[in-house]
Amino acid sequence: MRLLSRGLCLAAVLAAFAVQSIPASAEPLHDSLLAAVNAYRASRGLATVVASPTLQAAAQFMADDIAQHGPPAIPHRSTDGRTARQRMSDAGYPVSQTFTSEIIAWGTLGVDGAMRLWLNSPPHWAELNDGRYRAAGLGVACGGAFPCVWVVTFGSVVDAVYAAPDYHATFYGEAPFPTVAPGQTAEWVIAFTNAGTTGWDQRRATAVRLGTWSPQDAPSLFATTTWIAPNRPAEQTTTWVGPGQQAWFRVQLKAPDAPGMYRLYLRPVIEGVEWLENVGAYVDVSVN
Repeated sequence: MRLLSRGLCLAAVLAAFAVQSIPASAEPLHDSLLAAVNAYRASRGLATVVASPTLQAAAQFMADDIAQHGPPAIPHRSTDGRTARQRMSDAGYPVSQTFTSEIIAWGTLGVDGAMRLWLNSPPHWAELNDGRYRAAGLGVACGGAFPCVWVVTFGSVVDAVYAAPDYHATFYGEAPFPTVAPGQTAEWVIAFTNAGTTGWDQRRATAVRLGTWSPQDAPSLFATTTWIAPNRPAEQTTTWVGPGQQAWFRVQLKAPDAPGMYRLYLRPVIEGVEWLENVGAYVDVSVN
């Protein structure tokens, strides 16, 4: 079993991993984990913590990341390169105004097992006994590389207001328009900047895709088998695109059989959420 703890500095990695089997369902475990943390804190005369949606998002991202990719090469740094405080900030938690920490355990199926691991480790015991904390986020991911991954993110401030997701995009750049022979395929690249305050995340079903536009959602004659659908040419190439970062899209375009100049209008979209700004993006394909 493994443990990681992060307060204002990184703590050591402790213990040895033990393989177990049959992952439990993660969904019912968030409340159980919060209840276990609060029961322990109450028994020590400490203030209990309330669930914070922003800290929850940061904790769940890290739990999913470890379940999919294994233990972090650098403690508390997710595979997209972010630290615990960066993940909390990206999720909307006011890290500049608070004390924060993160504790992680994996290799145990139940809440009680995770709590035992933390309480038997001095760095984790210290975080669970820190009286400054008033809010927490719980992340649980079962399956993948380990039976279950357990993450708790702590903060000393309860979010006054949890802002709704804020999705916006601006045009960043594009490759030259392609020239291609009839019936052949060319690749074209375009990028948008995340101009909102909420990250674009493939794991949380909030990744940005390109949708056909003008007319909206119309199947395109340029579609290839690499497209998500005849009206969805591509999805962001990276798992996470934080505020201020760029999302790149690689679009395969199959030329019509007839020579000529063809235009495809595109607009970024988060499926089931909203279309982002129409910046007038398009690609002209010269077929000759």
